[in-house]
Amino acid sequence: MTVLITGGNGHVSSWIAYLLAKQGRKVISFDANPTPPPILDSVKDQIEFIRGDVLDFGLLTNIVNKHRDDLEGIIHTAALMHTDLTANPHRNLSINWNSLLNVLELARIFEIPKVVYTSTGGVYGGVDGVVSENDTAANPEDLYSVTKYSGEMLGAQYESVFGVDFRVARIFFVYGPDRLPSQFFPFYEACFGPLEGLKGVNFETGGDQRLDFTYVEDAARGVLMLMDAEKLNHKVFNISTGKGASLFEVLALSKKYSDRESDIHIGPGKFANRPESLDNTLAKEEFGYEAKYTVEDGIKAYSEWIRDHI
Repeated sequence: MTVLITGGNGHVSSWIAYLLAKQGRKVISFDANPTPPPILDSVKDQIEFIRGDVLDFGLLTNIVNKHRDDLEGIIHTAALMHTDLTANPHRNLSINWNSLLNVLELARIFEIPKVVYTSTGGVYGGVDGVVSENDTAANPEDLYSVTKYSGEMLGAQYESVFGVDFRVARIFFVYGPDRLPSQFFPFYEACFGPLEGLKGVNFETGGDQRLDFTYVEDAARGVLMLMDAEKLNHKVFNISTGKGASLFEVLALSKKYSDRESDIHIGPGKFANRPESLDNTLAKEEFGYEAKYTVEDGIKAYSEWIRDHI
């Protein structure tokens, strides 16, 4: 059987592809980026890499039609982040919305068994503390989270009206290989920069902010477990560690496990309105998901990868 991953060369998606391939399953990685990340080098024989635009419905139709008899599902990860959306909203918002519409239409037309959609814990907005899918209402406060939550609503309607099996994984603050801290958002440089030896990074506030940092392998494994789950009672699941850590704590751990010099500074206070952590109870009860990496375990593993790669 084959799984189609949109945005397949992305951070979480490439790990999903890797885990699928390690299981001996075939993967179609569809992405505008022509360069697969290094993690896929050892499993590239299990993966068909196709370069293309997620707004190209004709190309996607040809791919799905070719594999219609053995396609077990689509994992839709392709999306642009907040900075890209604000830089060119007219063009880039359509990518987030219409790419999902393309996937849902293909699932409807070709009766694809499952669609898994990667959303974000950002849909909860500025709620304090621990949030859960059933007890905390969505209240997105930025463009990226708005596109993700509206995508959740669209997918739910395709399930209700057309019978598409639509599943949502809300992931949160993912970090780790195959991406360096300098390739993430600026505040990731402040948190994990010592592992890379970054210098000159200075955040005036944010150190007291507690966030649910999720090691990339845990996030990818959770998405894959959601796709493989049977007889679900719910369709929206938090996928994270379930525990918050302050930026001060993350920075201290990054310094602890680094063998490079850095002069990174983070001031006290908070820098954004976000929940401290996502409750993973539903995912544990329905398909057995639990994070394997604590934030210290993840930073230690991340440091070892960086040490081997730069």
